[in-house]
Amino acid sequence: MRFLSVLHLCPFLLLVGVILALRFDPEQSEWNLNQNKIATAPLDYWGQWENHTHQPSPDNWRFPFYTLTVDRFINGDPTNDDINGTAWEHDITGTQLRYGGDVVGLQDTLDYLAAMGIRGIYISGSPLINAPWGGDGFSPLDLTLLDPHLGTIKQWQDLIADMHNRGMYIIVDNTMATMGDLIGFEGYLNESTPLSYTEHNAIWKESRRYHDFSFDNTERSECHYPRFWGADGEPVVDNGTQNFRGCRDSEFDQYGDVAAFGLYPEWQRQISKFASVQDRLREWDPAVRTKIEHLNCLQITVLDIDGFRMDKGLQITADAEGEWSYHIRQCAAAVGKRNFFIPGEVVGGNPFSAVYIGRGKEPSMAESDTSIAVMTTENSSDPSKYVREKGKTGFDSVAFHYSIYRSLKRFLGLDGFIEAHPDAPVDIVEAYNDFLLTNDFINADSGLFDPRHMYGTENQDVFRWPSIMNGTLKGNLGSFIITLVLPGIPLLIWGQEQAFYILDNTASNYVYGRQPMGSNTAWQSHGCYKLGNSRQANWPSGPYLDGCGDDWNSLDHRDPSHPVRNILTTMFEMRRRYPVLNDGFQLQTLSKSTYDIYLPASEDQATETGLWSVMRSRWSELQDFTGQGQGNQTVWLVYHNEGINKTYEFDCSDDATALIAPFATGTRVKNLLFPFQEYTLKASAKQLYNEGLSDFNGCLSNFSLPPWGYQALVPYDKWLNPSPVITKFIPGHDRRLLTDQTVNTVPIEIHFSDIMVCEEILRSLTVQSKTTDGLQPSIDPISATCRKIAIADGDVSALTGQPTGEIPSAFSFSVNLLGVAHGIHSIALGNVTAREGKTFTNSVNRFWFRIGYDNNPIIFPKTANFSSTLLHRSSDGRLYINQKAAGADKFRYSLNWASTWSEWLPYRGGKYTLQRQPWSGTRAQNWTGQHVMVQYWSRILGSSDYLQQGDLAPKATRRRYPHFFVHGPYNSFGYDSGLRQVMNQDPEGIWKFEFMTEWPTTFQLNAWGVNPDGTPDLTRVFGDPDSDGILDRLSPVSLLANVVNVSDYPPSPFVAYQIAANDGSLRYTLTPIGLRRNQMIIYFLMMFLPIATSLAGVLCYRHVFYAVKLNEIGKPEHRSILPMSIRSSAQLRRYLSKINIRLLSKVGSRRSPSTETAEYDSVDVFEAAPNSRRRTVLIATMEYDIEDWGIKIKIGGLGVMAQLMGKHLSHQDLIWVIPCVGGVDYPIDYRAEPMRITILGEERIVQVYYHKLRNITYVCLDAPIFRSQSKSEPYPARMDDIESAIYYSAWNSCIAETMRRFPIDLYHINDYHGAIAPLHLLPQIIPCCLSLHNAEFQGLWAIRTSAEMEEISSVYNLSQEVVRRCIQFGEVFNLLHGGVSYLRVWQRGYGAAGVSAKYGKRSFARYPIFWGLSKIDSLPNPDPTDTADWNHELPKMQDTKIDPEAEAGRADLKRQAQEWAGLETNPDAELFVFVGRWSMQKGIDLIADVFPAVLDEHPATQLVCIGPVIDLYGRFAALKLNKLMELYPGRVFSKPEFTALPPFIFSGAEFALIPSRDEPFGLVAVEFGRKGALGVGARVGGLGNMPGWWFTVESTTTKHLLRQFKAAIRAALASKPSTRAKMRARSALQRFPVADWKELLATMHETAIKVNQKAAIKNGLEVRGEYNTSLHTSALPSSNPSAVLSFPQSSSTSVPISEEDEDPVQLPLSPVDLNEKTPAESSRKLSLGVRTGPVVSPRHSLLPVGLFNERISQRSLAKKDPPPSLPSV
Repeated sequence: MRFLSVLHLCPFLLLVGVILALRFDPEQSEWNLNQNKIATAPLDYWGQWENHTHQPSPDNWRFPFYTLTVDRFINGDPTNDDINGTAWEHDITGTQLRYGGDVVGLQDTLDYLAAMGIRGIYISGSPLINAPWGGDGFSPLDLTLLDPHLGTIKQWQDLIADMHNRGMYIIVDNTMATMGDLIGFEGYLNESTPLSYTEHNAIWKESRRYHDFSFDNTERSECHYPRFWGADGEPVVDNGTQNFRGCRDSEFDQYGDVAAFGLYPEWQRQISKFASVQDRLREWDPAVRTKIEHLNCLQITVLDIDGFRMDKGLQITADAEGEWSYHIRQCAAAVGKRNFFIPGEVVGGNPFSAVYIGRGKEPSMAESDTSIAVMTTENSSDPSKYVREKGKTGFDSVAFHYSIYRSLKRFLGLDGFIEAHPDAPVDIVEAYNDFLLTNDFINADSGLFDPRHMYGTENQDVFRWPSIMNGTLKGNLGSFIITLVLPGIPLLIWGQEQAFYILDNTASNYVYGRQPMGSNTAWQSHGCYKLGNSRQANWPSGPYLDGCGDDWNSLDHRDPSHPVRNILTTMFEMRRRYPVLNDGFQLQTLSKSTYDIYLPASEDQATETGLWSVMRSRWSELQDFTGQGQGNQTVWLVYHNEGINKTYEFDCSDDATALIAPFATGTRVKNLLFPFQEYTLKASAKQLYNEGLSDFNGCLSNFSLPPWGYQALVPYDKWLNPSPVITKFIPGHDRRLLTDQTVNTVPIEIHFSDIMVCEEILRSLTVQSKTTDGLQPSIDPISATCRKIAIADGDVSALTGQPTGEIPSAFSFSVNLLGVAHGIHSIALGNVTAREGKTFTNSVNRFWFRIGYDNNPIIFPKTANFSSTLLHRSSDGRLYINQKAAGADKFRYSLNWASTWSEWLPYRGGKYTLQRQPWSGTRAQNWTGQHVMVQYWSRILGSSDYLQQGDLAPKATRRRYPHFFVHGPYNSFGYDSGLRQVMNQDPEGIWKFEFMTEWPTTFQLNAWGVNPDGTPDLTRVFGDPDSDGILDRLSPVSLLANVVNVSDYPPSPFVAYQIAANDGSLRYTLTPIGLRRNQMIIYFLMMFLPIATSLAGVLCYRHVFYAVKLNEIGKPEHRSILPMSIRSSAQLRRYLSKINIRLLSKVGSRRSPSTETAEYDSVDVFEAAPNSRRRTVLIATMEYDIEDWGIKIKIGGLGVMAQLMGKHLSHQDLIWVIPCVGGVDYPIDYRAEPMRITILGEERIVQVYYHKLRNITYVCLDAPIFRSQSKSEPYPARMDDIESAIYYSAWNSCIAETMRRFPIDLYHINDYHGAIAPLHLLPQIIPCCLSLHNAEFQGLWAIRTSAEMEEISSVYNLSQEVVRRCIQFGEVFNLLHGGVSYLRVWQRGYGAAGVSAKYGKRSFARYPIFWGLSKIDSLPNPDPTDTADWNHELPKMQDTKIDPEAEAGRADLKRQAQEWAGLETNPDAELFVFVGRWSMQKGIDLIADVFPAVLDEHPATQLVCIGPVIDLYGRFAALKLNKLMELYPGRVFSKPEFTALPPFIFSGAEFALIPSRDEPFGLVAVEFGRKGALGVGARVGGLGNMPGWWFTVESTTTKHLLRQFKAAIRAALASKPSTRAKMRARSALQRFPVADWKELLATMHETAIKVNQKAAIKNGLEVRGEYNTSLHTSALPSSNPSAVLSFPQSSSTSVPISEEDEDPVQLPLSPVDLNEKTPAESSRKLSLGVRTGPVVSPRHSLLPVGLFNERISQRSLAKKDPPPSLPSV
């Protein structure tokens, strides 16, 4: 199958790229179970283990099993730890991501498991591929692809072959019906979906897909639902489907979600998405189930597994499970596995689980007698007593029987509602016998009775018994019951034999412990558990509270001498020696002495407490163990559940109270377990006749047991001494020894439980060491000493203590190791013989110790995690490390804080020269000095959790993270950059921050802060969801908020907290700071002092901000500190250009300062000789004026500026792209080759005509989609529909094609319309500038779902990666953001400018899309009529003279205006005029609201309003103004339509109304002012530079604007005629010269080209423009300005491509060096994720680099000739 490419995050994160699986991909063949290279459908997939004979199934599965999650076991191969390349895989400091375990590490540990007597291994979690952070393995994303974190197919096969050679078997988890979380439901993408009898419409959450399964929202014509049963085991009435309304033709259930915990009918869980995070396959559909069966079979044929454990077994429909099991058994039988094992996870009660076991039984089908049940075979069975027909066996048994587990919790003293209802009896013996009656135990292969329930006391989903008070003792009693009392399979979990007690869950309603077996420090650091257990009443305290202080937790836990392991090993041996303990079906309570206890929260549920006497024996009518071990010998089991040493007294003559034994009176019995007590039975009055016993059964009158004690007794003559075990190793397993010597002598001592042969020990002892120089120690035989001892002090955690029944030491062997060098030394002890020569250890046991200096991170990982002597700089400036990590096998390093890593390298110690690693980011994310992180892996330790860091920084502070930023609600989690958030590191290395906000609150620490795209980085975010005082990291899809909860107010007398974080231990503290007393003093002062000062402040504020500004002069002259000689010449432009570009060079990409300096100082592009040829600039506008054709298309502000460029940039060649609109005839000057563009996957044709006018080449685009617009409305009416998207896609594609055809030096973008055209050229780049005429309009389309993303990407013919990285902003496709992103990435944020002095700054502050730029410059629009020379000085307004003649003529102009508008002819009238678009932006609504009062207050006032209606504001204003015309006849004229105006409207008006809410430039104020109408309006954008009355806009609320506008009108009306005359005279002198605009434009163009060129040179990209003219030799214009530009004949010849260019060109998504491939990149082929943080390498793009580059290059290279007929756009 095709391998998953990437995961990208959800809402705030990045998450899921394409996940399609190739049917066969050679690159993924190491993990792909499908070997059929030509398969096109899942049922064609095929695979096998070549040249291999599959291991037959065992006849008997009743042997000890060991549960383990591979990721949490042993790390045998570090190269797969971060194989997806994301930031959320292996985590050294945390417990919530991956640890790094794999199958190689498991294979290395088989000796340890086999020595215990383990014969079966259950792999918890699917071996199939999961999310990069999905270490538990329960959400597979594909059913044929192995998880590369765990190992390759070959590594799995090596492990399984090794296991089979040892007589061991393996079963793996199978999730059957549940998969990952790729599917959502319409309307519920961000919340739980309610269960619905009508299925929901499913949608893909992202572009990622399951390849072999899909959904379909089409309704089926006919629905066949499965059978359902309830929790009581009875069929659901009417099958539960009577309320269903149809079903979808889907391979997934689409009925909604249910929570993981909660009360729901069981059948609803079988059709719903589990816990809202696991998609559910419709396994009851035969077609779907057939696929599952076929794909699951590949695991058997390729890997030779021996069984499947069915996860969430009761959430599979029962009949589907029977059908699936039938086919899986057939698959297994085909390769020789006739007894393939299929247990299932069953968490419900026994009645419901009985439906699934075997052929299934409902309560009415239960047998009435256990003898009948045991003797029944498949052939003799009554079909009416089973749910399913013969052959359709469901589960063979229950894996980890929760009914027994719940009984054990009650039996061992836990409180609360524990039992399920209904369920089996709480009494263990009664429960087993109930199973015999209600469960079908007939073996599907043999047809015989074969009970194989798997019983355990702990698993991966429940708490660890040793974690609570006296838990080790209780857990051992539980192990005694599941191992020796209950007939079935004992099931351990990893670490149970080592008394693991750390709990690492993050939610109190789901408590578990998943500590790794390998060495690490994280689980100790996070070992003080604080969450409690909300599902368990009166949860006891215990060691779980203090695990962080127990250094034992950071050691390796494969200690062969642990007392609990020895007890379990002995119990497993007893099962082998005494067949009745392994296979005896008879379990009978002989007697008991108990009483009931009612715990506080258990209400009427009693805890039976006391002593039990139980017999394990064979079922005599069915079983005979003669010749096997101790044959048919019965075993007497006695145990109690009281937590005290207690001696029970009995009356042997009383049948009701006597302690009855299964042996005859006078029998001498002995305990099989230490301390091997012996008893002689007395006579009783009871006769059981067991095993043919004809005498009365024996009895004991008293019996003593320690707390939660137990005994297993047999007749003395049948007693066997347990095989010897190792009880202690000195100095201790994995002990760390500090030394100051390079070579040492280390004494070791080994204790045994029996007297051993000393010579045998010495002979079997071997030492294997890992040292830097390869030195191996030797064993000094002279020092060997053996002696008898009698102690019981096994090496255990100090918190869990010594367990009851610990096997003591009886013998000691000691010897010296000579020449012990620094490193790790492993001591292996083979099979050793006891002195009697009859028993052996029967195992290979390994211990090791570490020895070295205190700066060795392998030996002392906590104290040596930072070294001041690690990182150095050589004389030639190169960095190197001086390593002192003896014991390591491999290492890797990072110079950019784990953003990228080197490959894993062999460790040889000493000096190693480091290779530079790329990095990019913001200035705030950059760091001072050099830093290195070196990670080590040890094969012996099975762990890569060893990290040492070092610095070369100006300050000697120990830092392990580049920064810490405080994010939380107080600063919108980093989005509000205006608030202080940076933590500072003190000289002790502690990061501190004074935190004051509203309480209670939350916060998190972020190591990288905010990324260049303006979003918070997610790769290193720390919170404390488990409230243990240690910072955690969570996966990016965690439903839990990763924050520190501050629920308490600072205690009195404090007002705030100081956050202090130790980056070495990740422990944080909150220290109250600040004094309320001081705050109160300040408070009271502020109460009184401000009364006076505020009055003055308000007055000043109102005067400055709210008073109307009377501008009598116009545009002020800004003084400069530069000398006139510089300021007034072209030298100014060069001077500013250099300053600007050097400032920009410091912002750039994220890299170390030293590297940056070297790169920037080596080349100074600004000193290069200027290019002699004419510059060619491209513009593209929908408004235009073709002068010689007399065509004008809606010449508004944008069109005027484009026209200005055409008329006044004669020194340049201008390529002007225009669309041909409907209703206009265009002459055809030159017919060019049509443009072929792709929209929605189809190639379309656009006809192209060229027209030459002076230095302008018009590129006329003619297509129906362009012709659909009109002369007056050239823009699409809407901006959110598919039609407008297609329009702008065609527009941008044609602009890009024009850039391919012509030798463009620079593309000048005007607003959003053509902003993404340069993205079509990638990987070629071109210099660009962006003029912002109106940033409010940005070109927006929603991309809330993966379907919308796919659609919009297809419309614009851009890859989804380009859309995500460059265009998408939030959940919106934003054209303007595409242009801004282009400037940010390829021009370091330079090139954007507003069209007035203030508009750029205002846009930058107002619109977040610009925040990735360094700033927005200003390029003020000129007055197109101001073409006079410009000497950089404004007119002297003090010398302004009024023109009497002009003033005298104004009365006649006013009269003409009044007559034209139908107003009352009044020479004294105050005529106000508004001309413009009637929209909210222009403030027409404010005029309509203000003027009724103005007209009433000033009878001489008149109003003229003219312009087209644009929006609802304009429509309502039109209605109001029309009403004003009625109310004030002869005083108000309103014409809401586009109208050609005579000049006297401008000249005859007294005032021009301009109350705009936003005005980029304000050309209307200039036009009116020059003609004598003084402005009255808002001081925004470009307004306010002409004489007039201008009000500030401090708030955009209508109430405020009305007040301000009214005040400005009143001020204007109150002005004197002389003042107005002087202002009109000054208005006529105002300068907005075109020449000044040309200079600024030239500077902007030149700087943009320089910046773009530098970025291109650095990244080795193809460059279009004047610095790479070789790309355009076929279309270069003449240097003569008057020469006609030659037209390229074909797009295929416009960009010559060499043979080298035919390979896919790498597209850099950030300005970093991509040509240098790091070693890590060459080996890392798998990609399931992406770091959201600092972009560092092409392998972190959301699509695989090869695929991404291929897609981009296909669009970038010259297109071949298309088919002859293609549709037009």
